[in-house]
Amino acid sequence: MKHFKLPIDNDFKDIFFDIIRSKKDVVALLMNTIKYATTDVKVEGEVDCYLHIIVDDMNRFVYESKDKIFSIRSPFRVIQNNGELVFYTQHIAQIDSITSSNVLSLLSDDRFESPNSLDFLCLLEETFETEVDHIWAFVIELISFEDGYLRYDYDPDNEDGRLHPLSHLDICYTTASTYKIGTYKRPCVEFFTQLLNNKKESLFLEK
Repeated sequence: MKHFKLPIDNDFKDIFFDIIRSKKDVVALLMNTIKYATTDVKVEGEVDCYLHIIVDDMNRFVYESKDKIFSIRSPFRVIQNNGELVFYTQHIAQIDSITSSNVLSLLSDDRFESPNSLDFLCLLEETFETEVDHIWAFVIELISFEDGYLRYDYDPDNEDGRLHPLSHLDICYTTASTYKIGTYKRPCVEFFTQLLNNKKESLFLEK
C-alpha cells in the first residue's frame, strides 16, 4: 500500500470541506484534488487539514480536518514520477491541470445536466475540441463510478443524544439516502482507514 499525506493550505480548506450533496459535487472534488496534488502549493503557517492519497485495493482519497474525516473512492491510477504524482485512467494518459480545469468548466455549464444529449455532446466538443471520444469515456466514468462516500464527524453543535450522536459515521450524502451510525471514538484517520481496508480485520458494530 502507498500512502501520500499532503497538508492542505488554509486557503484551500473550503474547496475540500464544502458540503457534498450530489455526484457533481464529488466529480468537482476529484478534479480539485488532482489540481491540488499536482501543483506545487506553498503551504504557509500551521495546518490542521490533510489530504491522504491511498493507493491499494481500497484506492481512496481521505480528507482530514480536526473534527471531520471523509473519504471517496478514487477512480484513478496513481504513479510517482520524479517525486511528482501522476493521475491517469485507461482513457486519459495523464489528467493534468488543463483536463481537470476543463471538467470543472463542464460541471458549471447548464448544459451538463440538459435532458437533450446533443447539448451535452456539443458542450464536450466546445470544451475539449479534440479527442472527444476519449473525453466522453472519461466523463462517463466520472459520473457513473461508485464513489463509496463515508464521513466521520465530531459534531457538538448539532448533538442530540442518540438522534444525532456527538461522534458518528455518515453513510451516503444525498438527503434521501444518508443515515448515521453513532460511535464512541472521535474521528481518527487510523481507525477510519482500517474501517475501509478489506485487508484488515473487520470492525464490528457493538450495541
